[in-house]
Amino acid sequence: MASLKEAYDSTIGESFTGLKLLIWAIPLYICRALYMENNSVLLTLFGGVFGLLLIGFLTESAFNAIDKKPELVPGINLLSMAWTGIKTIIAMGIPIGVAYFLGTLIISFINIPDPSWKMTADIFVWFFVSALPVSTYIVFIRRLNVFDVLNIKKVFIAYGDSFMTFSYLIVKLYIFAIIIIGFITYMFWLFVGLDNALINFIWCIAVMYNLVIAANYLAQLSEEVFAFREKEEIKKTVH
Repeated sequence: MASLKEAYDSTIGESFTGLKLLIWAIPLYICRALYMENNSVLLTLFGGVFGLLLIGFLTESAFNAIDKKPELVPGINLLSMAWTGIKTIIAMGIPIGVAYFLGTLIISFINIPDPSWKMTADIFVWFFVSALPVSTYIVFIRRLNVFDVLNIKKVFIAYGDSFMTFSYLIVKLYIFAIIIIGFITYMFWLFVGLDNALINFIWCIAVMYNLVIAANYLAQLSEEVFAFREKEEIKKTVH
């Protein structure tokens, strides 16, 4: 089973990872500042460009993990990341749309009087339908080929693992964030306060770390689901 610890160790253990993620935290911090200032025009322009590059950055991180490249976290090649981001958006657009439609439709039929049980049912539904874009993503990151996501058989082969493992990933990352980031936040609140730029920047760095760890984790899941099958297919082709 994909290991969050292994994903964490691979990410943290690589040279210059901290510096790279610190650099990526800067535009994220700017986006947060623009949001807090209600500067919707600049946020839309800057956030759109940064979002595209961030999608490409995370997809390339996952691909590097699958491809066993020595550099898991890619360098700052903005053109490559922008192109990868565009391909990712194209590949993921339909499955995300379908998942959102199905989730909204299913939830509209759930009529549970108790609010806590209703919320629990809603969360389960969203985890279940989110497995579709996740399974599509772990197919896509193997070769970064948009046409691979049209292989419905592969997508549904990965669906069960995606549902269980992705749900588990969200819970584990949430616990990890509470323990590590929660402690740092508490110390700032106790001695410095939360109305300063430093703690906000630390939060941005933490978000980047969690995103890269998640990308590495999904790469592990992709390997577990498809690596053996692909080797068997190659053997059959050779013979």
